[in-house]
Amino acid sequence: MGLDGFKLRHMKMLVALSEHGKLGVVAEMFGVSQPALSRTLNELEQMSGHQLFERHNRGLVPTPQGEVIVRHAKMLLAEAQRAEYEMVVAAAGQGGSVAFGTIMTPAADYVAPALQRMFETHPTIDVSISVGSSDVLLEDVLSRRLDFAVCRIPSGMNPLLFDYVPIGQETLRVVAAANHPLAAKAVVTEDEMRAHSWVLQPHGSFLRQVADDYIRRHGIVPASVVSTSDALLTLLLMMQSDRLGIFAEPVGELFEQHGLLRRLAVERDISVPGFGLVKLRDRELSASAELLYRLFASTRDGGQPG
Repeated sequence: MGLDGFKLRHMKMLVALSEHGKLGVVAEMFGVSQPALSRTLNELEQMSGHQLFERHNRGLVPTPQGEVIVRHAKMLLAEAQRAEYEMVVAAAGQGGSVAFGTIMTPAADYVAPALQRMFETHPTIDVSISVGSSDVLLEDVLSRRLDFAVCRIPSGMNPLLFDYVPIGQETLRVVAAANHPLAAKAVVTEDEMRAHSWVLQPHGSFLRQVADDYIRRHGIVPASVVSTSDALLTLLLMMQSDRLGIFAEPVGELFEQHGLLRRLAVERDISVPGFGLVKLRDRELSASAELLYRLFASTRDGGQPG
């Protein structure tokens, strides 16, 4: 008994069953009858030596063993899709592809300079960039949808799963629209920030935890809070409703240079732990991904090579 008889089509079926939970729905997706899909599932369970799904009135639910194989199936399917794409790129004589993620802060000081250096020598590499919170990005690193990420390792994740190279520090700034009543003040006190409305990162994210801690420690009681991870929506809300927000220093500086926001001169800035380059431990990257990974790894504060 084992997984030797499993094919990619079987992996796709198992993932679909875990997502939809209905034999009839998945059978229609794969163009087979429901009895045929049920037989296939039974055969896969016999081959693996484990029950992979429990049958309930509401549908199929993965067992603990089923969750394991579904998780690895997602990784294998992501790798297979990536391999298929890279073969097409290679056949076209192009330069390969890289998929990586980043939190917002490194975009200006690290991501853009590293990409520029790569394109100077490898202009045909196809790059896909995801921007999000560290926990979301590392889930994609674990599932191999991303080659690596520029982020932090959240406290809820096992750091032993990853290789981590520190590359930068971060300072957060309280920001407001350029025409906000507090924007022109030489110094903004904590008392003056009380009773204003805010727009912040979603609950559970690292930056939200930092923001909530800052607000609590300084006795700031927001009139209301809108939670969103979307930077554009955050910007629009601050510009249209006089809400305060918290951005990383380089992001706030960029918006200020374009006359969109002002970094408030508060009595205390907000320092947070640094971020770094994170990839799955022992994962062998493609040549294109390895090239960009090394460019990031050679970069230190200020976007300059180390």
